[in-house]
Amino acid sequence: MRARRRRREAFEPYEQETTAAILDHWKLCGVPGSLVAALPNKNAHGQPGLTPGLPDLMVLSPFLGPLTGFIELKRMRLGRLSPAQKEIGGLICQRGAPYAVCRGRDEPIEQLRAWGALR
Repeated sequence: MRARRRRREAFEPYEQETTAAILDHWKLCGVPGSLVAALPNKNAHGQPGLTPGLPDLMVLSPFLGPLTGFIELKRMRLGRLSPAQKEIGGLICQRGAPYAVCRGRDEPIEQLRAWGALR
């Protein structure tokens, strides 16, 4: 009897690895007067000072003017929004702030270009 081979899934980095890659890219190619910063809120499960559902990145750029943009990062195939992330995303949009859910590494980089934070 032949042993069945398990199909190997393609490598998919974790969100924190994607976050680091995006921030490194911004440091190299960022527009002067812009800021892309990670919100250190991972695994906010009742810890004082942390709020479940906050987006992963905060974006300031001359193109956005006085507005602050927010990006929620998700893995390509495995990432799903939690109820708290949906609620916070809706609140951000109600307030008129730019908000995007981006998958992988390329989507958030394109979003940062669209918001004027990258050359």
